[in-house]
Amino acid sequence: MRKLILIAALFFSASAVMAKPPKYEPLPEDLRILSKQGIDAIYSVNIPEARKYFKEGLEKYPQHPYPHFGMAMATWATLEYLEDESDPKLEKAYGEQTDGAIEIAQAWIKKHPGDANAYLCLGGMYGLRARLAVQQHRWVKAYFDGKKAISNTRKSLKIDPELYDAYLGLGMYEYYAGTLPGAIKLFATFFLRGNAEKGLEYLNICKDKGFFNALGAKLLLIEIYTQPGKFSNPAIAVKWARELRAEFPVHPQMHFVEIVSLFEDKRYEESRSESFLYLKAVNENQPAYRKRYLPRVLTAIGTTYMVEKKYEEAAVYFARAAATLKDDPKAHPARWGVWAIVRQGNVSDLLGARDKAVEYYKRAKTYKDEWGFEESIDGYLKNPFEETMLPGTLPPP
Repeated sequence: MRKLILIAALFFSASAVMAKPPKYEPLPEDLRILSKQGIDAIYSVNIPEARKYFKEGLEKYPQHPYPHFGMAMATWATLEYLEDESDPKLEKAYGEQTDGAIEIAQAWIKKHPGDANAYLCLGGMYGLRARLAVQQHRWVKAYFDGKKAISNTRKSLKIDPELYDAYLGLGMYEYYAGTLPGAIKLFATFFLRGNAEKGLEYLNICKDKGFFNALGAKLLLIEIYTQPGKFSNPAIAVKWARELRAEFPVHPQMHFVEIVSLFEDKRYEESRSESFLYLKAVNENQPAYRKRYLPRVLTAIGTTYMVEKKYEEAAVYFARAAATLKDDPKAHPARWGVWAIVRQGNVSDLLGARDKAVEYYKRAKTYKDEWGFEESIDGYLKNPFEETMLPGTLPPP
């Protein structure tokens, strides 16, 4: 599941001002239910089922933005869940679908200015488009889309203060704007200051009261609680991750959320135990556990060994993860497979084999960096990886 939506562009957005809210227009109940069923199917990694619900909504309400957004989300979910964010063709298709959905939403809002859900939908589309831009390192694009995401989300709450799903985007904005590092934070203060505590409050409101976004808010809070710093709370992350496993028992993403949470709570043996169960599910072709996930789980296993200073065992699993890059030379390289090569370099450094470590780092750099690995790799090329850098985080940066 990786990087849950860190959109730098949102940091600099200004509040949208509406002199007087227009007359409220509710979301049609059948469209509301169909959209919820589609979103639930996405979280269950049943993309065909999700498309079925969104298609039904599209047939009933061809001009409403919700079903169009839903179809775009189904493509995004295929990229995020099934391809582990490593498929340029899907990125292109998702971008085109989102562009079309945004145009439809803009046209709808002109005729229905009191539809708070339409503004929320439009904000969500800009937010996901900004996320794609961040993945592709198109920072200017991310900035402007992020600004529009927050603006439209605030408009939705202005019309309907009880539209609790809107607090997901606002919570993200406040939290990340309030936790910017160093020089970036100084720059951001010229635009708008965020309040991390308020951001967490908003996210918890969405988690507890949201209709569409409650699960998204919970996942984002888990990510926040598994990050080092003032708001770290991995014990809560483990508790919530296990609740999600119970709700989605055959969902590899939810399973991996638990693996990461256990790791960040320093429960390395438990994290590794769950990783072996995950690996077994992949090898047995259990539903939704795709071969594409092999490098992810193999790297996770290797990392649990590495933090326990069992470097030889770690090296074995990193090598297996890196070897998956050769399974299908025509496939786009999986980011976890490339990160496994970096980890091979880390282990070599820890074993005192600096020349070999440099060789691994340089090999990792031969892959086009679509995931933001370059800064870390350059650091390792400059200075060897040391035990003082452990445990670090389980996912790639």
